[in-house]
Amino acid sequence: MLGEEDRGRLRRLVDVVERYDLRRVVEEVAGGGVDPGVMASLASRCVFDHAATLVFPDRVEDVVDVLRRWEFEVDGPVPSVVVRDRLTRRHGLDPADRDVSIVKARTARATGPSRGLEVFVFPRPRRDDPVAAAERRSCREDHFALRVTRPADGGLDLVRSLLVDDLAMVPDGGGHNPHEGAGTGGRSVLYFTASGGRLELTHDGSPADGT
Repeated sequence: MLGEEDRGRLRRLVDVVERYDLRRVVEEVAGGGVDPGVMASLASRCVFDHAATLVFPDRVEDVVDVLRRWEFEVDGPVPSVVVRDRLTRRHGLDPADRDVSIVKARTARATGPSRGLEVFVFPRPRRDDPVAAAERRSCREDHFALRVTRPADGGLDLVRSLLVDDLAMVPDGGGHNPHEGAGTGGRSVLYFTASGGRLELTHDGSPADGT
């Protein structure tokens, strides 16, 4: 079962991917307007890839079923190494005892380039799970994601510099998930925080592929 609170989180996520573009994402996280030159530099090296949230159903399949009923194209769940490790570390849990999955979905209703949803799924061991309650209050895993289109051509360093030096975003961890896009070396992510929220930079391959 997927509770009404989590359904509401998914509906807000759908609204974002259907209406937002790169400029709106960056300005929302930055907490204000962005210099046109900075925005042009970002647009030359990355695209708005997805918006993400964390939900706590009884089963991973509950999320898949809801998104398919909403007429999304849904990929099968894959393990989330980065988010699992961050959540279990934050709450003092044994990673071996808790599984976190990623469910990705896309909609044809989005304007502009194809973008999608990324839903982290952390099944609850019981209805009053304190981890679920704490994470719903903090929304710490909610984020927008930019995909760096040419990471090995200096793109990753340029985008990272623009976010930190020009937009005053603060690096906030990251990692590599070999289960996503296994055929292209997995997926690497870097996180940044600012007054308006959290931003992820992602690219295909290992972290070394972006240097």
